[in-house]
Parts: sequence; structure tokens; C-alpha cells
Amino acid sequence: MNLDDILALASNQTLSQLERARARRSTRRVQQEYQRAVSEGRDLIDDIDLRDPLAPDVDEAARISRAAQLAKLGTLTWVRASEELTWSDEMSLIFGYPPGTVRPSIRLLTRLIHPDDATEVRRTVEAAWRERTVKETTYRVVRPDRVTRYVHCHVEFVVDGDNRPYGIVVTGQDITEIELARQERVRLARRRETVRTELAGRDPATGLLSRQRFADEIDTASRAGSGVLLVVAVEPVAPAGGTGTDDQDRLASAVATVVRRAARRADVCGRTGFGEFGVLMHRTTLDSAAALAEAVVDGIRAQPFVVGQARLRLDAVGGLVRYQGRDETRGIDLLVDAETAWRQARESGVPCVALDQPAPADERREICRNRVRAYLADDRLTLYTQPILDLRLNQITRQEILLRLMDEGGKAHSASTLLGDAERIDEVLPIDRWVIDRTMELIARGAHTSHYQVNLSSRSLGDPHLLEHVQRSIRHYDVDPGQLTFEITETARIANLTEAHNFAHGIREIGCQLALDDFGSGYVPFAFLTYFPVDLVKVGGEFISGIQHSAANRTIVRSIVDMCRALGIRTAAEHVEDEVTMNLLRDYGVDFAQGYLVGKPKPVNTPHRPVSAPAEADYADPERGLRAATG
Repeated sequence: MNLDDILALASNQTLSQLERARARRSTRRVQQEYQRAVSEGRDLIDDIDLRDPLAPDVDEAARISRAAQLAKLGTLTWVRASEELTWSDEMSLIFGYPPGTVRPSIRLLTRLIHPDDATEVRRTVEAAWRERTVKETTYRVVRPDRVTRYVHCHVEFVVDGDNRPYGIVVTGQDITEIELARQERVRLARRRETVRTELAGRDPATGLLSRQRFADEIDTASRAGSGVLLVVAVEPVAPAGGTGTDDQDRLASAVATVVRRAARRADVCGRTGFGEFGVLMHRTTLDSAAALAEAVVDGIRAQPFVVGQARLRLDAVGGLVRYQGRDETRGIDLLVDAETAWRQARESGVPCVALDQPAPADERREICRNRVRAYLADDRLTLYTQPILDLRLNQITRQEILLRLMDEGGKAHSASTLLGDAERIDEVLPIDRWVIDRTMELIARGAHTSHYQVNLSSRSLGDPHLLEHVQRSIRHYDVDPGQLTFEITETARIANLTEAHNFAHGIREIGCQLALDDFGSGYVPFAFLTYFPVDLVKVGGEFISGIQHSAANRTIVRSIVDMCRALGIRTAAEHVEDEVTMNLLRDYGVDFAQGYLVGKPKPVNTPHRPVSAPAEADYADPERGLRAATG
């Protein structure tokens, strides 16, 4: 290739903005040197000794700068002797300045580096100088137009041609796109680790859907077409001498296995209550569903169950209800109808009873109301207590009052199903009043140093007379209000937010405290903590179980604890079942722990001396009761 070819090739090559800028600066430098030579009278024709900038006898700073220029990297040089700072055209562009438009300085460089990264950059430079080595760092640059870029730099200690300390040379590259891609990969990996593959809501003992999740599945199925719902009730028999809860969970797991095996692959199974199991059969006939129901009932009756040292044969009955697609009946209402059907089967002595259609709303409501009143009238409600550990003192200082139902066999089990039905038909207030009175009686007989936490339905909070009832009961049993904390849950169901707000502040005024249960698991907005005088937040048990294996749960719990501490609210954790979890909670600053590791629920001891209940006349006349309570 001759000179003409090279010139032709150069003329066809489009120059970049950087190359054009370099050409202009080179032209200006040649013109300036020419004018200076003329003014000094120097001979403009002379031999030039060209030197290779990468030759061994050239100083390190020049070699590094030349290598960076060839690699299209920016360079920044600080000379120790003069403390002069210079940077290359490439580095100037990284910093957001057109080449030659600003004079480099330490002050300008400091202003360009993101404030959060300035300390790390300074530490890296000092380490490179002190250790006379090469260091790497990535930092953010905030350009004059306020655009932020990520820059990765090698910071090198250099010497001059005589091997004496010369200064620092930094070679940098804009890696914004690379860094953002890396951050996105990290975020996606973290999200894959923390997100759950399915909604929460499985029964821990059986792995079946919980009652609420099962009801949601019924809602979804009923909107899509017709089908049949089956609820099987198993006679709740526990082994003699057993501890109760553990044996019942093992028994429930064994029964759940029988139910799963009998159900079809497309059917949805759930644990709908204590001794209750549901099977949702979508797009099937009532006759087909009845045949499956009989197979499930016969399978449970024929299957011997071994729990501990006991060998059991259980009784079972089934209730079915057929639903039509796109009607107004909710999933929870269909559950109530199926439960009514199995109760009819038990009363009639037949394996199954089937309802051809859901019950009318008024009839269903009356059935639920009668069931709630029957539990109260038959004295089948009882109280249990579960200890709460103060993690600061490592001492049990509180007891939670738990409501339990007594079945025909004298065994106690959860009252959640009854309470759910009672809330839905606005019949939960009598139950809450019963719990309040029995708790006051318990406190009056117990140690006055104990503290008790009492659960109240959020539906009851909307009743304007609830606070008056609490005041009457406290006065009647001569209880110290400071021994009481009232727990509320499911704030989305509060019937009257104003009345609930008044109750919360009224409770605080008489000396009691207020707790929020299952925080993070329901629909409680954070704003609730600002306008309700909450003293204690109980973190939802689903975030505590298996927390040592879940980075997401650990993050959520730490965040709740930090937020509550800033708001002056104490925190408690439920479902604590191992030492690892307990130690994590201590490290996070949780105040209280509750669970099987601390202690299992136990029945309240039989009173050793009689204490009369408040007069029924006081309950019938709220104003009279209030006058008595306030003196």
C-alpha cells in the first residue's frame, strides 16, 4: 500500500468526536509551538529523536498512561512533588466534561465522587501508596448533569525513571452497564431465594390447605362451574395418657393420608377444623360425590390407627352440599352447610347426608347462631393458658389466655371455627364477654405479679358497650388493670373503626395495654400503628417458623422489630420451637417469645374458692354497670 492509498483510506474514515477533539488540540499545539519557535528565533528545521513511550527507560506514569490510551481507558495522575492532578481526555469524558473545558483538581475530583463512596476511594488510594502496590475499587461518579455512572479503577503506586516514588496513577473504565447487569442478577437470585412458590395457608400437621385457603379454593371453583363439597368429621378420640396436642396432630396426619388416597387427583383437600377434612370435587355429580364420600368414611372406619402405644379405630361421618356455578354463596358458607350435613348424619346414625343445594342465608345464620349459643349454654367453653418468655430477663412473666372447646369426649380443641362462624353472624360479643369475665376471675385467684394477655375479636371492638363491660368486670373482681393486655387481630373486620379507636384509648386510660396479634400476616396497614395506641406487636407465626432457613423471614422480622422499636412498641414472636430460633430473636431485639419451646398450652386449674360473677342486671343495664364501675 503506497502513500496515496493510505491517504485515500484516511479520507473515507469517519472520525469520532473524541478523535476530532484530539486533532483540534494537536493542531493548536503545533501552531503554538511554531509561534513560540519563531518568536525565539529558533531554527524550525531540525532532526527529531522519536522515543518509544513504552521503552524501559521511560517512567512508569508515562507507560501506564500510554497503555491506558491504547486500551481506551481513562487515566488520572497525581504527582507527589508538585501535588498536581491531571487526567486524560477519556477520563474527562467519564467525568462528564468535554476534554479541555475544566482544570483538574483534588477539589473538583472530590466533588465528582458520590458522597457515599468518597471514604472508600480515599482508603483505597492511601492503601496503594502505603503498601506500594496496586488496588482496585468501584465507585460512583455524579456528573455535572446529575447523571450517576459507575467507574472501576486500578490505583497504582508508581516511581520515576530513577526508581524514586513519583505518585499515583489511576486507570478507570465506565462500567455502568456491566454493574447494573450484575446488580440485577444479584436481585433476581435473592428474589428466587425469598419468594414463595405458593400462598401460605397449609395446616402444619397434615400439609393440607387451611380452612381459609380451602374456602378460597371453593370460591374459585364455584365461580367456574358446579360441583360438590364434602366435609368428613372424625370422632376426636385421643390415646389414653397421651399429651394431647402432639398425638392429635399425628392422628390428623394419618387420617389426612386416608382422605388423600380416596380423593381423585383433581380434587382439592383441606383440613377445615379439628377432626374435620374437606374434599372439593369440581365438575362432578352428587351421586359420584356421594360414592366417594362413602369410600372415605368406610376407609377411615376400617383403618386401624396407631398413635404412641394405642391402637385406635375411629368413627367418621360425611356431609355433602352441591353448589351451582356463579351463584352468590361464598365458600365459607358452603363449608358451614357441609358441616351442618355431617352433624345431621351423626344425629341420624347414617354414614353421609347430602344437601342438593346450599341452605338459605337466613337458615344458615340461624343454625350458626344456635350452635354458638349452645356452646355457651352447655358450658363447653374452657380456658387454657400458654406461657410467654421475657427474652431480656429469660423469665416467664406473662400468660396468654386461649379459648378452647370441649367435645363430647371431654377433649379440648381450638375454637377458631366457632369464632369464625360467630364473627360472621355478629354473635361473637357474648363469647368475648364470657372470656373477659373468666379471665378476671382467674386473675383474682392467681398471683398478682402475673400478666395476662386476652384475645378479643375485632368485631367486638365496634360494640360501644365493650369497654363498659371490661370496666365492670375489673371492678367486680378487684383486678389490677396493669395485669391485662388485650390482643386484637384481623383489623380489616372491625365493624366500627371509630368505636374500636375509642375502645383502644379507653383501655389505655384505665391502665390496661393493647397488643396487635399476627402482625404482617393479615391486612393491617402500617398506619394502624400510628393511630391506635398499640403497646405490643406479635409477629405472625408464619414468619417465625423455619426462620433460620429463610432469608426473607429474617429480613421481615428484623424490619418489624426495628420499626416497632422506633415507635416505642414492644415485640413478641409466636411459634418458637427451637433454640436456634430463640437465639436469632434475641439477636434481633425481640422482647418476648412464645411457643412449644417455652411451654405448651395448659388448662386453667379448677378454682379453689368461689368467686361470684357480676350481676346479670349490670349486663342488661349498661348505664347502671358504668355507674357502678366509675363509682
